[in-house]
Amino acid sequence: MESNRIIKQWLNDLAYSAATWDLEAHMALVSREVVVLGIPGVDRIDYHGWHKRRSNEFRKKLLHSLLYREPRILSERPQFITFSVQEVMRDHAKKCIEVNKEVTLHQEQDGKWRVVREQVLKIGAKGVCPIV
Repeated sequence: MESNRIIKQWLNDLAYSAATWDLEAHMALVSREVVVLGIPGVDRIDYHGWHKRRSNEFRKKLLHSLLYREPRILSERPQFITFSVQEVMRDHAKKCIEVNKEVTLHQEQDGKWRVVREQVLKIGAKGVCPIV
């Protein structure tokens, strides 16, 4: 039960930081050791790559919102939670990208939960997004 609460809070904080273009709050949810795999045409993204991408999206107001659906715990062990989730990204033109991925959160030395790994499983572009 505790893991579900941690996941929900982390996803809510990530979505809120994106909706408010708060780069500092957003990056506080990302481990310095993060690795993102499975993005077509990209070998991997690390912390600096994530920061650069979000900084550009936030500064130019390209990312309008993030929404998360159907989080499901895949594994739990001390200080780690891995779950699957569908992420819906809405851009400034109200177009959507749906990303199915697995996320691993790690409780770091300071007690905060941060993403340490993402594995993108499927990406699909949609037309006009119904999300407000």
